[in-house]
Amino acid sequence: MKIIIIGAGKMGIWFYKYFTSKNHETYFYDTDQVKVTDLKDRGFRYHQIDQIKNFDMVFCSTNISSIKRVIDSVKNSEFKKYFVEISGLKTPIVKSLITLEKPISVHPLFGPGARTAKGKKVIHVPLKEKEEESAMVRELFPEMEITTMSADEHDRLVTKTIQLVQLISMIYNRLAIEGDWGSSQKMMKLAESVSLYGSDELIKEIFELNPYTEELKESVMNVLKDIYSGDYTVIKKGYFEDLYKKAYKIMEDSL
Repeated sequence: MKIIIIGAGKMGIWFYKYFTSKNHETYFYDTDQVKVTDLKDRGFRYHQIDQIKNFDMVFCSTNISSIKRVIDSVKNSEFKKYFVEISGLKTPIVKSLITLEKPISVHPLFGPGARTAKGKKVIHVPLKEKEEESAMVRELFPEMEITTMSADEHDRLVTKTIQLVQLISMIYNRLAIEGDWGSSQKMMKLAESVSLYGSDELIKEIFELNPYTEELKESVMNVLKDIYSGDYTVIKKGYFEDLYKKAYKIMEDSL
């Protein structure tokens, strides 16, 4: 296939290399001219976004707030084929996505540090033609594990996984005394990096744009009230010991 990657950030470049390795004719587009010049000098193939109607696929790897603008540009170019986006939130962009001819929404649950695609997990959110979209996702990512869920299910999952871990880490890093960061601080930073590969802007977008962030806030506050009132009960004997052992094992394996 002839594919153009829109957004040459870390994940965009990861997928550029991935599709190139699968023998797809791959190009990139980005508005940052310094980045464009650097990538072209390194051998990456560049293509204008307003000349894409003959591509087989547009692969959008921009920040969440830019996706609607990208969709408008794609529609203006009379592009009629597959449009794939990989954002970390789905409900804010579904209405725009379904105005396209063949939209596909996925969320790769790994970061740009992944050395291989084998066994990596991807969430697929069906939009219009579930069977056709699922077939294309399997064709694009044959080595990956694919899980299907709705946009609402996906965004609720994001609050309890990415956002919750990120929230705990950000709170810890603001309360800890800088200059006195021991092994526990390093562990928390590692947990943060594992939970969400991305920029400060991406983190900010997820907290601002996810409609279920308020539910997360309410849940966290309820737990805090229970803890500080003494009403919190441990689920089972040895719960914290098991929890810490699992956490340290995951972190040690990641180092």
